[in-house]
Amino acid sequence: MKFNSKVSRISAAIALAVGMSTSVMAQETSSSMRGVITGPQGNPVANTKVIVTHEPTGTVNEFVTSADGTFTAKGLRVGGPYTVVIDSDKYQDAELDNLYLALGDTLRVTSQLKNNDMERISVSGSVIMTESGGASSNFGEETIDNMPSLSRDLKDIARINPLVSIRGNGEMSIAGGNPRSNSITVDGIGQNDDFGLNYGGYPTEQPPVSLSSIEQISVDVAPFSSKKGDFSGGTINAVTKSGTNEFEGEFFYEYSSPDMKGDSKRLNRITGSSGNDQGFREYETVDVEPIQKTSTFGMALSGPIIEDTLFFFTNYEEWNSELDYQYGFQGSGASNEFYTSRENFEEFLRILDNTYGIQDSLPGSPEDKDRKWLTKLSWNVNQDHRLDLTYQWQDNSDMRGHSSGGDTVVLNSRIYDYHTRMSNISARLYSDWSANFITEMGITYKDVVSDSITNADFGAVTVEEFFRGPSYAFGADEYRHANKVENQNLTFNFDATYLFGEHELAFGAEYERLRLYNKFVPESLGTWEFDNFEGFENREVGNFNGTYDFSYQNAYTGNPEDAAYDAVRYTTALYVEDTFYPTTDLELTAGVRYERLSSDDKPTLNQNFVDTYGFSNQENLDGMDIVLPRVSFKYYLNDDVTLRGGLGRFYGGVPNVWYSNPFTKDGITLVAANSDFINDYFANSSDPADFTQVPQAIQDSLQQGAGSTNYIDPNFELPSDWRAQLAADYSFDIPMVGDDFRATTSFLYVRKQDESVWLNTALTPVDTTADGERVIYESIYSGNRSDNFDIMMTNAEEHGRSYIFTQSLAKQWDNGLNLTMSYTNQDVEEVSPGSSSQAESNYKHYVVKTRNQPFSARGDYEIEHSFKVTLGYEKEFFDGYKTNINLFYERRSGRPFSYTMSMYQDGDFGDTVDFYSQSAYLAYIPSGPNDPNVDWANSVSWDELSAVLDRAGIAPGGYIMDRNSGTQPWITDIDLSIKQQIPGFAEGHRGTLYFTIDNFANLLNSDWGVEERLGYPQVNLYDFGGLSDDGKYQIDRLFNGYAPQNYDQYDIGASSWSVKLGVRYEF
Repeated sequence: MKFNSKVSRISAAIALAVGMSTSVMAQETSSSMRGVITGPQGNPVANTKVIVTHEPTGTVNEFVTSADGTFTAKGLRVGGPYTVVIDSDKYQDAELDNLYLALGDTLRVTSQLKNNDMERISVSGSVIMTESGGASSNFGEETIDNMPSLSRDLKDIARINPLVSIRGNGEMSIAGGNPRSNSITVDGIGQNDDFGLNYGGYPTEQPPVSLSSIEQISVDVAPFSSKKGDFSGGTINAVTKSGTNEFEGEFFYEYSSPDMKGDSKRLNRITGSSGNDQGFREYETVDVEPIQKTSTFGMALSGPIIEDTLFFFTNYEEWNSELDYQYGFQGSGASNEFYTSRENFEEFLRILDNTYGIQDSLPGSPEDKDRKWLTKLSWNVNQDHRLDLTYQWQDNSDMRGHSSGGDTVVLNSRIYDYHTRMSNISARLYSDWSANFITEMGITYKDVVSDSITNADFGAVTVEEFFRGPSYAFGADEYRHANKVENQNLTFNFDATYLFGEHELAFGAEYERLRLYNKFVPESLGTWEFDNFEGFENREVGNFNGTYDFSYQNAYTGNPEDAAYDAVRYTTALYVEDTFYPTTDLELTAGVRYERLSSDDKPTLNQNFVDTYGFSNQENLDGMDIVLPRVSFKYYLNDDVTLRGGLGRFYGGVPNVWYSNPFTKDGITLVAANSDFINDYFANSSDPADFTQVPQAIQDSLQQGAGSTNYIDPNFELPSDWRAQLAADYSFDIPMVGDDFRATTSFLYVRKQDESVWLNTALTPVDTTADGERVIYESIYSGNRSDNFDIMMTNAEEHGRSYIFTQSLAKQWDNGLNLTMSYTNQDVEEVSPGSSSQAESNYKHYVVKTRNQPFSARGDYEIEHSFKVTLGYEKEFFDGYKTNINLFYERRSGRPFSYTMSMYQDGDFGDTVDFYSQSAYLAYIPSGPNDPNVDWANSVSWDELSAVLDRAGIAPGGYIMDRNSGTQPWITDIDLSIKQQIPGFAEGHRGTLYFTIDNFANLLNSDWGVEERLGYPQVNLYDFGGLSDDGKYQIDRLFNGYAPQNYDQYDIGASSWSVKLGVRYEF
């Protein structure tokens, strides 16, 4: 019998990792096995019984080989060990044991039966999956248990994949894609934020599932099975543990305190508003003492309810975090120092109390909490049917809004609790109806509610000490005035496989009902700003050149609930594909997937919009569909080399919040108070400012149908991308080092089609700048509607594309040492990053040469170079008690950024009040002191500007910079985990003491392991002073000084070492 490759020379773990058939990994919850049974002369052996037994549960599946000697086993439990017995009436039986199956993959087993005594091949397997991987990776229980993970997040395992990149704030980008475009499932239950608000990808701030409950994790970027849908980045699937015939359990406790962490770093600006003598900003690096204390308690229990028939697994985990902020003021030396004096702070509190009758204070230590519970029942109904039932629950409380010091003093009334509760249930039935017909049916229901619980019932207030100076922020955060999100997702799927001859015909359907509710009415309590203490005490709203610092929007009825989005959308998917085995070494798969969207809910009809544009604002994607063809192959060239590849079209992963924008911004229901009316009111009103309520006159000024709109282009097409991959998996020996190194070389090409972009159709072109490169616009509206905008989500005319090369290597030695290494190069271009949840933000912050002209350029999430190494060592220094040492190393280039012009209330290009203070325009680079496109008489000198360009490495030339032409600093991360088993209190029990060091390099040297980054992916080269009458650029010195480097902050959470201690008891 042959187990896919050179079994006599390799462990089952390595064979498993490289010996897979077609990588499906499509919301998979099970594994498969396919075999070819031949006789002594190589002839197919038909009608031979194959018995597949899952040893931990005693689950037995029987199959009969077809006329060509093949058998296929679907819907098997992941992991193992498995035993395969080939029971022949004509030849000697054969047996293979210690087989382990990987999630979503097919294990190839071939056997040539003999005429002599029974053959038994026993493979000494290890549950850990050490693999080269490439774009597709599988990670088993040993890897999950031993890899360093400070936060117990499945992302800490997924990051081993060469194409996965995770920032310090938890953003996970796969293959240079948008962090919100990935698909994450556990037992078939989507773990994504269905609405698309969170960049972490989850609906909650903490991981929704405990690592202790996961048996396997798979990561893939190009699964060419037509079964797969709903992603445009990457897909991560996990399957949870199941009970067995043995009662097992564990308790664990983990703890980390400020004493177990290193100081982080923070950049403080030390120059004034004009910079130093050369006009450059100067910083000092100060140490920031750690303030976070965390603890995690967890438990798990599993076992049989009915032996060999019904099993249970349950897991509970509770996480607590406390931040001990040490606030202080200038000169205090406090860890969280504000850039103002205590006297000024006390003066502010005095005015707040005496003038407005409100007492406030600095906030206390925020406490975050997360609780999660998962229970799974596994029922062997009979030999042909198996049922899994999973229930998942999470309750997450995340205190937000705190300041860590700096220019803005945030008070307790600004703090809020972002509270999320999630409940999920999944049922999946695996059935073998006959030797040729196999099905999997599943139903899942997911319910998520997120609410913002504020500490104040009045609007957001900011008080400045002086213009752009230190400020005080109190009152409810403007984005939390009316903010609640709910979604309920009901999904049914049916997948079938019919076997005939050398063909596996797979077909299926998926039906999803998604109810989305979003109440998001920022500024519905009003936002106020006071220019200085005198104005604050005199109750005078701040203003700049007659523009008052107040804003208000609400439903025209005055009830924010009327502006909420509440809609149901349906997705229906059908697929069919054929996997053909023309030879035992060649697999060919071709299939097609069809998806259709439908919804009866539409945005409110805006007649003013219809009168303006001649078509409706009610496009809701109802009836939109897409066809997704896919083909792939896998060729086992010999025992050492496997070639594989594929081509396919993919759709999905689009944040649903984008589709909700037209509902919440229909121009009728949610309207903003007109700036001219606001300015006129405050200029002429004798009433003192009262931020506890919006002036009645301004409330009454809201008129139905007078507001701005978001809408979807009636000709909108669903965004998709084409992916082509060619890869080779191969093994080789290195003399004196070891045999059977496993490597993967992979090339991936992605062509983005119909990317989503946002245009403001309320602008019309009227002129160009002197260089002829930028369009100058004016609004199509006037009077009270002069500030209105109409943001259309449409498709990009240009196409993005990606070229991604990956080289990976894996080796497992007999002495307990294992190693993986990978290098990835990404060359990513995209038209729009889609970095926001709001249409106007996606338009406002999109970095351009000129508005309404999107173009393809280097992608925001590209990681040009990435090097990764994992190193593991296992040994019993004490007989019967294992020691595990594991290390994760990554060095990667930083993300791109753009060189832009800083703007503040500059409407020279035609931007209206909502958009004219954004650093969204790429910088113009003069050719020299005589550049005809610059108004030098009203600009800084060429000598001063050229010094800025030289420092940034930018050559003069009379051109506009390209988007994302700069790169942020490289990042290095080393994490270490050490575990030691110890005796338990009874036979069969054992304990484990362990510790994890996150950012181990920083522990060795405080200058290492520091993540330098930009707060926003732009560096302003200079202030845009405006345009001259003949359209020439006026260039001013950058307020607060020119940027001296390609970063402006340290990621505090990712820039210091941290130690976590843990103890676990297993029985």
